Amino acid sequence: MGETGTRPLLCRFTLQGHDKVRDRIVATLAQTRPSIQRIAPRPVVIIALVTAVCLLGDSALYAILPSKLDAFAVSPTAVGLILGVNRYIRLVSNTAAGWAFERMGFHGPFLFAIALAAVTTFSYGFFTGFWPLFLAHGAWGISWSLLRLGGYLAVIGTGSSANIGRLMGVLYGGARGGSLVAVLLGGVLADSIGGRETFLVLGGLTLFAFTLVPFSQVPHTLGRRKDLAADSVESLRVESATMAGPSPLIMMVNIQIFVFGLVVSGLMVATAGYLLRTIASDGTTVMGLTIGVGLLSGLLLGVRWTGDLGLSVIFGHASDRIGRNKIILVSIAIVTTALALIAVERSLVVVFPAVSVLFIAGTALVVALNASIGGLAPVERRASVLSRYATWQDVGSGTGPFVGLLLATNVGFGWTYAGGAAIMAAAGLLYAWAVSRERPLRQRP
Repeated sequence: MGETGTRPLLCRFTLQGHDKVRDRIVATLAQTRPSIQRIAPRPVVIIALVTAVCLLGDSALYAILPSKLDAFAVSPTAVGLILGVNRYIRLVSNTAAGWAFERMGFHGPFLFAIALAAVTTFSYGFFTGFWPLFLAHGAWGISWSLLRLGGYLAVIGTGSSANIGRLMGVLYGGARGGSLVAVLLGGVLADSIGGRETFLVLGGLTLFAFTLVPFSQVPHTLGRRKDLAADSVESLRVESATMAGPSPLIMMVNIQIFVFGLVVSGLMVATAGYLLRTIASDGTTVMGLTIGVGLLSGLLLGVRWTGDLGLSVIFGHASDRIGRNKIILVSIAIVTTALALIAVERSLVVVFPAVSVLFIAGTALVVALNASIGGLAPVERRASVLSRYATWQDVGSGTGPFVGLLLATNVGFGWTYAGGAAIMAAAGLLYAWAVSRERPLRQRP
């Protein structure tokens, strides 16, 4: 049976299974509530799960679209434009998301984000050609702006200075878990039933996220500006200290997340596979087995995702215990050292472990930065401060791949990674200077 013929059957099967799946999830959550709540309260767990479910379509698109060009009637050049458009949409939609939460509260914008995620995922299955897919993935950028900001608000509204790092780790790990499931499940389904049918199944699963929101117990007023005036004494103190303008540390955190996006998520991720093809085009031999460059690249990506999924909670907890600033500065130092090593010695025995360590340190860095901005954002401007923070990250991660590949092909890997190391080092020194200046100000009566 062709793709069109199986489409109604797949949608009907997926939708009919929602109630049974929901009941099983709820029963499992009830049985494991004590152990789960030791890690994170219910609102954070449920919102992290909703985020993971909504990411299924977007993450699967990155794996399926480039390998199924004929099924979607697009060219390789069109794929690049389709996959990249959502980042540029988010440069505008992040600010709009902050405005929506501040004026409408939590539930309206968040439910709209789930609906838009489902619509865009179904669109990948129903439509072919450049413009429908381009517009659908652009609309996903709006959905992700709302989902990400909603997750940040849920963590900040539920947590405290003692556990916000761990909760940000739960949220970040949950999102990465959704991406991992999407890539694995999407790949299996695409080979079994076809690329477009896969997105119809994933779209049906995305609708399941609606049934989870009522169990989150997130107050409707969360994020609304006029209802945040008396949220906490600590946040009021931070707000009063920043009434005359943004805190220097808020600006420094924004710069750090931009540099993280530029160097780690952008430059390093985009050039790692290219670098491996250059230094090990014929693969390598380990214990008599030949490992090709494709598998090596996949292993590096696996290290990154494993770190994001398995270590984000640990790093977040560590930031709560020993201090977020320490985690940020140590992580920057490790990333800088790894980049410098790759710039000097580009052999496989150095590159593979150095990039692996860099990705793990990057996980610690982004979780600590997420927790830091959550603690610094004034109560009355949480949504707007967090939306600007997200925009800084998107600008960096959107610019990094282009800059990295441009430099690597024109000046070589050595200068490219040396430049990345210099940028990280400068950002770290700037952050250390800002922290040292902030402490005396806070100690004044």
